[in-house]
Amino acid sequence: MHGSPNYDIAPHGTSAGVAGGFRLSLVIPAWNEEKTIGQAIREADAALSAAASEYEILVVDDGSTDGTAEAVRAAAGANPRVRLLRHPRNLGYGAALRTGFEAAALDLVAFTDADCQFDLADLAYMLPLTRRFDVTCGYRIDRQDPALRRFCSWGYNALVTLLAGSQVRDIDCALKVFRREKLAAILPECAGFFVNTEMLARARLGGLSVVEVGVRHRPRAAGQSKVSLRDVPRTLSSLLPFWWSRLLFPAPDAPTSWRGGQLWAALMTLAVLAGCLLFPNLSYPLMEPDEGRYAEISREMLAHGDGVIPTLNQRPYYDKPPLLYWLVAGSLRCFGGSEWAARLTPALAALGAVLATFLCGNRTVGGRGAFLGALALTLTPAFIQCGRFLILDGLLTVLVAAALFAGHAAIAGSRLRWPWWVASAACCGLGVLTKGPVALALVAPPLAAYAWLNRLPARPTARHWAAYAALALGLAAPWYVAFMCRDPRFAYHFFVEHHLHRFFGEEYHGQPFWFYAPVLLVLCLPWSLLLLPRARSLFARPAAPRAPRPRALGFYLLWAGWCVLFFSLSRGKLPPYVLPAAPALALLFGCWLDRGLSQAGGATSSLEGAGAVPRRAAMLFAAAWLVVSVAGWRLQLLGPAAALAQAAMGAAAVAGVALWGRRLSARAAWVLCGVLGVAVIHESAHDLVPAWSARRSPLARSEAVTRLVREARVPVACYGGDWGSVPFYAGSTEAVPSFCEYSPPGEVRKFLSRHPRCLFVIRYRQDREAFRAALPPGMRATTVVDVGEALAVLVQDARGQGGEPWGEDCE
Repeated sequence: MHGSPNYDIAPHGTSAGVAGGFRLSLVIPAWNEEKTIGQAIREADAALSAAASEYEILVVDDGSTDGTAEAVRAAAGANPRVRLLRHPRNLGYGAALRTGFEAAALDLVAFTDADCQFDLADLAYMLPLTRRFDVTCGYRIDRQDPALRRFCSWGYNALVTLLAGSQVRDIDCALKVFRREKLAAILPECAGFFVNTEMLARARLGGLSVVEVGVRHRPRAAGQSKVSLRDVPRTLSSLLPFWWSRLLFPAPDAPTSWRGGQLWAALMTLAVLAGCLLFPNLSYPLMEPDEGRYAEISREMLAHGDGVIPTLNQRPYYDKPPLLYWLVAGSLRCFGGSEWAARLTPALAALGAVLATFLCGNRTVGGRGAFLGALALTLTPAFIQCGRFLILDGLLTVLVAAALFAGHAAIAGSRLRWPWWVASAACCGLGVLTKGPVALALVAPPLAAYAWLNRLPARPTARHWAAYAALALGLAAPWYVAFMCRDPRFAYHFFVEHHLHRFFGEEYHGQPFWFYAPVLLVLCLPWSLLLLPRARSLFARPAAPRAPRPRALGFYLLWAGWCVLFFSLSRGKLPPYVLPAAPALALLFGCWLDRGLSQAGGATSSLEGAGAVPRRAAMLFAAAWLVVSVAGWRLQLLGPAAALAQAAMGAAAVAGVALWGRRLSARAAWVLCGVLGVAVIHESAHDLVPAWSARRSPLARSEAVTRLVREARVPVACYGGDWGSVPFYAGSTEAVPSFCEYSPPGEVRKFLSRHPRCLFVIRYRQDREAFRAALPPGMRATTVVDVGEALAVLVQDARGQGGEPWGEDCE
């Protein structure tokens, strides 16, 4: 035996001799085989008369344009065991075999080709094996094909073995025998040459027993092999969809969706939990550099009343489109110029992503899998923290997720649903207004690949994609056109400098290809550690028929995989870039856990007990609580008393889960996991991150600096680096762009000639002496306050022209 209870190899010569009682139908598909069909029929008749007690020869003429049909009619007239079946046109090799299989009337059904490459006397060794095996396959002992055909066949067999787990060494050998009662379950559906792979794969999934026996091979009686390297793409275009849709994800989306009260209860639970983690304590200082930059762009947009050209420090900002700035500017206008008003948009986007994950997952993978996935997303600390940051990726995530969810709903049925298709295009267009063409690049490939791999009847045509692109780009195009009309430099800076150069160049956060492997492991904690040991279940060879994987699971795998691959191909990388993959990863985890619970009837999981996963997650959260508390104390982000209390609770949680965790029921373990997850997220996102941000914020940390700026209306400038939050907190249109450390002294002097009394925020302390050297004669620098990573320095005329000088020590 060779690795499988339904597979065996019988050496050539086994069971020699004829055992009577075999009733065999032999199918010979033929297309333009006039030169060899007569010889094939004579050899088949001679071999079967010696090996079987009763037999018939079925020749399926697949729309031949030569004299093949006439030759078969002549043979049938002379031999009543020969029958002719005809197709009106060439339907393909697989279709011809299916016609012959369906017409077969005897107990055993075999097939061979019409080119006389096999010595059919070898059926004497194969037929006795049919008493023990459902399928008997021949494999060519001394193959007589040209070298190229042998090489292509070897590569194809290796690929099928890798993808489908086939243990048949010679899949396309055209000499096989089936029991007719078993053949009905594995009749081919494909019309082409892929028929052998399809039938053997379905036989493996159906638990049929398979045996291989060596058979003799001969050169073709006429003609030459037509196989060439040009057939490789065609072969892959047949193999990959079959592997994906028939073996990996064969089950239709027929979940047990939650409705009515159950649906609303789940929505309210997720909304309240996510809201409690996202919205409290959003008023901590803006994190540099991204939050300060985007908040200031939105503030300037609101102050100037110009919604077309975003500006940063009064200069056009070409990097990103304006949707986030529009939304943040609206929030600042409604709720005032505070940090929480600026962060309200990304927090709402994160909440929308959680609810959309549950609602759309409920339609595709069922209520329980969707709820578990959305709950896992809510209890992922990195996702919640990104939702509390003013960055573009949070808004892009919810828009890309909405576009993909709607696109899946549009193409998953028997015909394309235009309302969902339009909704998907609209969300994609808003994504293009958020971060540029990357939104379209993240949405279109997974939808196209999913439709192609599953051969969906509603897969979009060129006309559908043209309408999609027209709507998505048409929604975003007016802003792009308006900007280019007002500033012709925008096109180069936006499309070339900030997109092509970022993707292909290393000057913007260059990282290696494998960068996102450890990043995802960290960002998806603790769930990544739980899923990794079982991740092979997503890529395993064909699942058993009793537990087929649904198509939607394949869609979420395509979504997440493409997002990670796309940004891995880019030379410029940052961790938040892969945030749009988070909803799909969460649903993959929810489906995996739901399947484990479902297979065990909801009581005990096949995954080492239903409580194993939440207990492990609870242990990870407890350990994280302890680590975060110690890190907060070491980094001086928490006071000694608070750090000690948090560390003590984390240590107690670790000890409690270790000692008594196995006694908990699955429900209690999930509740404990949720409580500990909330505790970790609360401490990290609500305590440590605000403390860290306050340490790095130059103006928000010092009341003296803020009072000087806002009350005395002192102009503010930066030196040595960019602090986006400086002009935001200054709230002054006189704030100027940052001076780089290599700027000539004339730039500093030119600014001071216009503002004899101003405040400079020096990015790095080591730039202090260089800044002093750049000051013009008669100006003095007074250190106002040390603001962590920066120095706030008041500069004024030493002769008192700028007002009363400050003392040297004003901290």
